[in-house]
Amino acid sequence: MRPTFPFRPAGSADATSTNQQQPQAQPPGGFGRGGALANGIAGAAGGPVPGAAPSPFSGLGPRPLVPGQQGGRGIPGRPGALPGGPPGGLQPPGVPLPGAPQRPPAAVRPGPPGALQPGPGGFRPPAAFPGARPSFANGPAAPGPGSAPPTANGLPGMMPPARPGLPGARPPGMRPGASFQTPQPAIPTGFGQPGLSRAPGGGPPPPGFATPGPPRGPPGPPSAFGGAGPMQPAGPSTAPPTAGPPGFQSAAPPSFSGSAGPPGFSGGSTPTFGSAGAPGFGQASQQRVLDQFESLTLGPGAPAAPGQPVSGGLDITTLPRPVGELASQIALPPQLPPAYEANCPPRFLRLSVNAAPSSQALRQRFQLPLGAIVQPLANPQDVPIVAPPGSAGIVRCKRCRTYMNPYMHWGDGGRRFTCNICGQANECPGDYFCALDMEGHRQDRNERPELSHGSVEFVAPAEYMVRAPMPPTYFFVIDVTSPAMIARSVEAIAATIRDVLDQLPGGERTRVGFLTFDAHLQFWCLKSGSTQPQMMVVSDLDEPFVPQPDDLLVNLRDSKPAVEALLDSLPATFANNPSFESALGPALQAAFLVMSGIGGKLMLFQTSMPSSGVGKGKARDNHQAYGTDNEPRLRNADDPFYKKFAAECSRYQIAVDIFSFSQGFTDLASLGQLPKYTCGQLYYYPAYNHERDAAKLRHELSHNLTRITGWEAVMRIRCSRGLKISNFHGHFFIRSTDLLALPQVDPDKAFAVQMAHEESVLNASQAYMQCALLYTSSQGERRIRVHTLAMPVVQELVELYRSVDCAASVTLLAKLAIEKSYSAKLEETRNAIQHKVSLALKEYRLMHGPSARPSLHHTQFIFPESLRFLPILTLGLVKCPALKGGAKDVLTDERFAVGLDVMAASTPALLRLIYPPLYPLHDPSGSWGQGEPTELPLPIPLTAVAMDPAGAYILDTGRVCVLWLGRALDPTFLVQVFGADASTAQRPDQVASLSLEPVRPNQLSQRINNVVAQLRKDRPTRPALFVIRQGTPMEAPFTGYLVEDKGPGVLAYVEYLQLLQRGTMAKA
Repeated sequence: MRPTFPFRPAGSADATSTNQQQPQAQPPGGFGRGGALANGIAGAAGGPVPGAAPSPFSGLGPRPLVPGQQGGRGIPGRPGALPGGPPGGLQPPGVPLPGAPQRPPAAVRPGPPGALQPGPGGFRPPAAFPGARPSFANGPAAPGPGSAPPTANGLPGMMPPARPGLPGARPPGMRPGASFQTPQPAIPTGFGQPGLSRAPGGGPPPPGFATPGPPRGPPGPPSAFGGAGPMQPAGPSTAPPTAGPPGFQSAAPPSFSGSAGPPGFSGGSTPTFGSAGAPGFGQASQQRVLDQFESLTLGPGAPAAPGQPVSGGLDITTLPRPVGELASQIALPPQLPPAYEANCPPRFLRLSVNAAPSSQALRQRFQLPLGAIVQPLANPQDVPIVAPPGSAGIVRCKRCRTYMNPYMHWGDGGRRFTCNICGQANECPGDYFCALDMEGHRQDRNERPELSHGSVEFVAPAEYMVRAPMPPTYFFVIDVTSPAMIARSVEAIAATIRDVLDQLPGGERTRVGFLTFDAHLQFWCLKSGSTQPQMMVVSDLDEPFVPQPDDLLVNLRDSKPAVEALLDSLPATFANNPSFESALGPALQAAFLVMSGIGGKLMLFQTSMPSSGVGKGKARDNHQAYGTDNEPRLRNADDPFYKKFAAECSRYQIAVDIFSFSQGFTDLASLGQLPKYTCGQLYYYPAYNHERDAAKLRHELSHNLTRITGWEAVMRIRCSRGLKISNFHGHFFIRSTDLLALPQVDPDKAFAVQMAHEESVLNASQAYMQCALLYTSSQGERRIRVHTLAMPVVQELVELYRSVDCAASVTLLAKLAIEKSYSAKLEETRNAIQHKVSLALKEYRLMHGPSARPSLHHTQFIFPESLRFLPILTLGLVKCPALKGGAKDVLTDERFAVGLDVMAASTPALLRLIYPPLYPLHDPSGSWGQGEPTELPLPIPLTAVAMDPAGAYILDTGRVCVLWLGRALDPTFLVQVFGADASTAQRPDQVASLSLEPVRPNQLSQRINNVVAQLRKDRPTRPALFVIRQGTPMEAPFTGYLVEDKGPGVLAYVEYLQLLQRGTMAKA
């Protein structure tokens, strides 16, 4: 008999209306190519996991089996994310470089046409910072490859059985400005070896663009990200080719040749879409949109234009980039017409394209991703609360269970309403009745938030729960091996937890527990009324058990003296621990036994690779695997125990957060399955150093414990008739085809969904989407947060391009890329991104064909205004730590950790990762560093050409801040800001020890410290600050973030644009 996963009887048919779930049938086959699950746990319904150990449970008895033992049952998988809709086009040349340096470098004049000249050959820079970290400490997160989330169709409901058993038995080194060579002798500039990279600052004029590159290959199979395309991209590596796009439109506007101020370039405003209440545009409107394109003139032989030399070289100041005044607007969504003012705020639900294609044929021509970024609990928490309803209950559609929202259609004098999602006509409950006004609207629509607001929160009545709401529960599992004690991480952990005990949410309901581990397991009895904890040691790692179940997970108020005593004594208790063995797997099993009756957050603090018991790690960081078919294995779990354990945790409402203090390779790709499938989070501290990283750890742990949290949650997203949600991306487990299980959810978690057509043609003029999150608040209330939006259904391709939200599209594309990297080589993933962008821009160019626009020169690279930043953002994406380079560029653990960050990142957070702002700090003019909130300087482009050797700049990647000091910086600056004497300030080897604190008694020091404080304000992570000097080996990681510059094996921005332009000109 084939093993099946045990399940409990289900409750309501609508899973979002109760915390008890229906058992669901497994979905067919799988997702992705060949019908195989991209990263699932099981293949066929009820079937075992191919190549995986048996499931932990043999039934619902009290002693299930440990992962790897006989007799277990298979756990259903999680559907992988289909590479979805394509990426998109790009936008116009920009405005002159904003934020020009105080002392600009030598004049940069475009040279004659030709190839960009590379700098000296590639190299591997030395370790970045003290502690031999691979890049900046706690390196910057970045987008990267991906995999598909598993699905557990048929997973039981939210209520666990009474007695469950054990679950499942380098530095980047990219050189800036390699295309701009210095006329002087080589000076050590990067964090790299002296003389191997050019110093930011003055240099000779850059040469023009290269002539078209190598010939393209023939068409190939469909693109990895969905859609189809005609050509195979050129460049350093080959991208997956795709089938040719269907026809094109031939309307085209007058153009210009890359002038510094191109017509139609509106830097400060964001485009609107559609027309109010109408599905599309008229003929004249469509032509006007086509006439509002942007262009750059690339390559030799192009007609000259203002801002460009006669030779045809490119004026780099005209390149579109999100800097200066535009930097603050790139993360803003497009403006909506008044007809959609009832939509939910975009911070909760943000579409990648603010329109729906009217047909599948139109969708196939549109090469950008079609979906949404969902952040259901995003801050600020200003959602109106709908009071507990009367006898009518929460009013919903009887057929599809959509919640009442502003877009329901009312008729029959208010006695009936038609569902905007499925079209079902429903009787209005008597207690909810209200007459309609002359326009057909309910007269009380301004008095009921659900009728006038796109985002509301209902207080759920008793029928939405099958047990009392769970209390906020935290169980801390702490590594106390010798490496952990030497690193002093336990000291910071214990002190932080003690400091926030009174701030934990839940008040008198909060429960806590502790377990420490090395080669053995140490349980801590925190009996109510006791003032001292009692330690109980369990040495049986094969069959771990709970020695005293009633006193291990205790009410914080009743046992607070014992908890405080434990935290005060914990560092000293294991100070001289000689054990290097780590029984992490058995510790997780023991924690599960303690928590499974309630659920909650399992906080794992890990330093050493698991070496004892189940889940034992392997030293599998094989650099030789890069570039081979075995490469994706490095980014996937090696031991099925962790994925199976995560599935069981999700079933019993346990979320896992990991704080990893790695001193070497610890196989985070395996451990990371725990937060990935339980809506948890991975905090990565490579080469943890107490003096450097303790403040960061304390901030992030404190934020994690005290932030708003939703417990035992489920989420479902509904689309209007003819559309469906085809794929989900993020940290979750799928219980049925469209129900996401979230043991905990918080304001920092974002998810992505892809949207597809169920019907060939949409007949309605508008389409709708609704997200419903059912969760338990820390105050013990069952809540339902509902976000609803409407979008026009458009008939023409040009209208889709006009409606693109570039930032949201890149965010969705980044999550698709991360998932692809779990099953493909990094080079293939990078090529797929570039190929998709080329296809999107090619389709747009086809609408401006020669027959419609004879004056359009073949060297002109055109793109819609809505996509002017697409090339630079996708270039930043492929250069981020999750996707760039190979084994020598980013450590395997760091690459996976950054990829997990991308999967849970919101749009603003992701943009900061892939194109981090670079702020000049040496110009005292202006009011930056002052006011409340603190005003920030205008950021400059991420290129060495824009940086002054006599200047100072701070880079904000979200995870780290780097203060770069130019070689020619005035020593007075160093004295005022760092309090350093003249001799120390001039010694590059001493710069790393400089500190901004304490604030010095001068205006410059105060303003710079205010800027740093503003960059750290209200963020879930605390960026560590590093001070580096131009020309020292410590500069190498910094140069890797200069996205626009050429580096070893990576293209400069101008080269990337040329590559995309060649792709748009390729024949199908």
